[in-house]
Amino acid sequence: MFSLKVENAKGAILELTNDETNFQVTNVEGLNPPNATINTSDFANGDGSAFNSSKIPNREIVITVYINGDVQTNRLTLYQYFRNKNWCKIYYTDDQRDVYIEGYVQVFEAPIFTQKQVAQISILCPDPYFKDIETIVQSISKALKKFTFPFSINIGEPIAFSEIELEKITNVINESESETGLIVNVTFMGRVDKLEIRNIDNGQNFIIDYNFMANDKLIINCNRGSKSVILTRDALAYNLIPYVRSGSTFFQLGIGDNNFSFLADDGTSDMSVDIQFNYYKVYLGV
Repeated sequence: MFSLKVENAKGAILELTNDETNFQVTNVEGLNPPNATINTSDFANGDGSAFNSSKIPNREIVITVYINGDVQTNRLTLYQYFRNKNWCKIYYTDDQRDVYIEGYVQVFEAPIFTQKQVAQISILCPDPYFKDIETIVQSISKALKKFTFPFSINIGEPIAFSEIELEKITNVINESESETGLIVNVTFMGRVDKLEIRNIDNGQNFIIDYNFMANDKLIINCNRGSKSVILTRDALAYNLIPYVRSGSTFFQLGIGDNNFSFLADDGTSDMSVDIQFNYYKVYLGV
């Protein structure tokens, strides 16, 4: 069994399954991994070719749904959720996965003058990956917890609440079927004039030279097509792209282990920064 829902740009959600009195989904195409596009160059004087690059193109999802019950009312209801050229989000759930994908409606075909009305809806998804419904949040803070409640402290034998590990490296494990982008949330508890986040595995770094103050919040969006660096201070948002040092890289999480660390100023201000990575597991198919 599976569940299929659609969300429109207004945030309203329509359940297309488990209610055959109104809608009956008979087929959903485009749930398998899309065919890859492989670019090669032929050898001038030899057999075969040289590999240049590869990519996953757009995904097209086609939903076939029988319109039951009050046919005219239910067809008009579908129009509200599948508006041509507009954004929508498709939720798919089965025994193994609970995922969603975003796209734009390109075709809505529902012949009116037929005995049994059937709608065929085509949705083009520029990002071809299904995303897990749950966001994974992982801290790369250098403050290490030293105890949990309940606890007791003997006189003359103090216990540290936490300690700083200046060389701490955090392993972020991506269990997806592909590399994925992420959103980095940074909270500042004190003054910091430079923030550097490092990918220890490949040497990439992301450096911002800016005078951060206590209570500043920074969001670094590394997702392809949505890259941004936004500072929120006193309820006002500022674009910090001009303060990103030349040569910085918006990170992608490779499949498996990804080791990160960071420096605030020269490392002495690391306790003034709390950093969290937010990302999704992504899948080629369901």
